[in-house]
Amino acid sequence: MGGGHLITDEETRKITEGFLETSPWLGDAEWERIVTGPRADYYRDFEGRFPPDVELSDGHEWSWSVSFTDPAGRRESLTHAKVLEGLNRIVYEPHQGTAALQFMRIDQWFREPTQIRQQLELSSAEHSSICQYALYAKTVFPVAEDFGKFDLFEDQRSGGEAPTP
Repeated sequence: MGGGHLITDEETRKITEGFLETSPWLGDAEWERIVTGPRADYYRDFEGRFPPDVELSDGHEWSWSVSFTDPAGRRESLTHAKVLEGLNRIVYEPHQGTAALQFMRIDQWFREPTQIRQQLELSSAEHSSICQYALYAKTVFPVAEDFGKFDLFEDQRSGGEAPTP
């Protein structure tokens, strides 16, 4: 993907995989390869699937979708675009108290340059928060984190130095 700061399809899929791995209350996860772009449904076959050999025109890309059953029995789904919505809610909407602290690492991760960000790992709790904000616009199942450091990825940097802006 172009641009120096875009969150990639691979990154949002990794966030979603982390969420599903640590969310035993979700059931029947089904992954699907999908097409995104204007009128993407045009590429679906008669069974509602995207054939793997379809040739995409300009403005269309392959992506992913996962659907699952939530504890209330509702069928929910996440996609690259939906996970980005969750990230945007966490990064750009105001948060108070412990929620503001809880999202500090996500905010820093989001704002890192692409090459650095892709080397940093979010925790399973952070994956969960992002996906819960994508699905419910809030944290439904709270998680605890350690908020004691200024550079929240210090332990993952070679030489322990934060990049200079």
